[in-house]
Amino acid sequence: MNSIENDPTRDPLFQLNMILWLAQPLPINASIKPLLYNKGFMVHAISPLLTVPPDVRIAAQEAQVVLQDVVCPDVVLSNEINRKYSIFECKASSFSPSSSTAKQARSLFVVSGSRAAEVLGLVSDQVSESLLIFGTRESERNRFEPSLNSLFSEIQAKRLPAGQFSILGFLFAGTDISVNTDNKGAMFFGIQAGINKLAEHEPDTDPRPLYFIPYDPDIDQSALERAFCKRILFERIHSTIISAVGRANPPFRFTLDSRSMLMDATFGMYGLWQKKESLKHMRWLCREFMQALSQAINAVFPDIIIYVPEQGWTISIRDQNEYEKALDAFASFSCETLDLSTVPQPTLFDEL
Repeated sequence: MNSIENDPTRDPLFQLNMILWLAQPLPINASIKPLLYNKGFMVHAISPLLTVPPDVRIAAQEAQVVLQDVVCPDVVLSNEINRKYSIFECKASSFSPSSSTAKQARSLFVVSGSRAAEVLGLVSDQVSESLLIFGTRESERNRFEPSLNSLFSEIQAKRLPAGQFSILGFLFAGTDISVNTDNKGAMFFGIQAGINKLAEHEPDTDPRPLYFIPYDPDIDQSALERAFCKRILFERIHSTIISAVGRANPPFRFTLDSRSMLMDATFGMYGLWQKKESLKHMRWLCREFMQALSQAINAVFPDIIIYVPEQGWTISIRDQNEYEKALDAFASFSCETLDLSTVPQPTLFDEL
């Protein structure tokens, strides 16, 4: 059993997906309690690029405060009725005020403060309150707080806008997955402070196949975890293709594009992704998978899968006999044969 199975809360990708689950409309008897959706919060954006206002950048330079001009939090949730916006960043472990991560954190403080509406591209009366939230495993909470307090005080002392912050500590105990919410977070979301149970984790099972986002190029993971998550993404794309072929009646010809396949693979979350480089990376991965699949299928049935520029991959089946054999070939293809350690490179497919 690997480390993620022993404690899934240590993985920032698990933390991100748990936040997404908490902001989804789920049945009353669902295994996950949609704690934040029940309070009116939904996903506003995934990986948005938030730019520090120019005048704040100039003021920060004059005050010798090191910021990133652009920062990309993991997810933003919104309660449009109460006009509340929460900016989430997920971390595996804490960091010191002198680390490179502190530069990102300072920028997150700034974009989450009094200028949040402007940064989010909204008019001022659309945001009544904003909060910066760091998600981490509960065992890291006490290490996080001193560093964040130090950065918050530094920014305030330099008379720069600094948003309030909260820490969500994800806790895995027995079979229970819970979150420990501090008073600021509890008041912001309208939930109970302290430990709230979110879900149960089946013993000896891996939660990653249930993720909304099985792979995120911006999440800091070990090479082993990243390869595993990439395989899950490929398996979902593979399932989308098998399902599309299986539903069709021969003879047929249809085209699948990367966006539609990635929308299926992420349960629609791909459509909320805003960082262009991340979107391109995901398309590169889809291209990588389709190249491998096309090569394997076309070696047995030539020209069944053909790439059509600016459209996608066209799948053609001529008759029932070819359909049955081709469907077996699609189903027999294994994602485990792929090299999951490679980093896809840009090509003309990028704008698919």
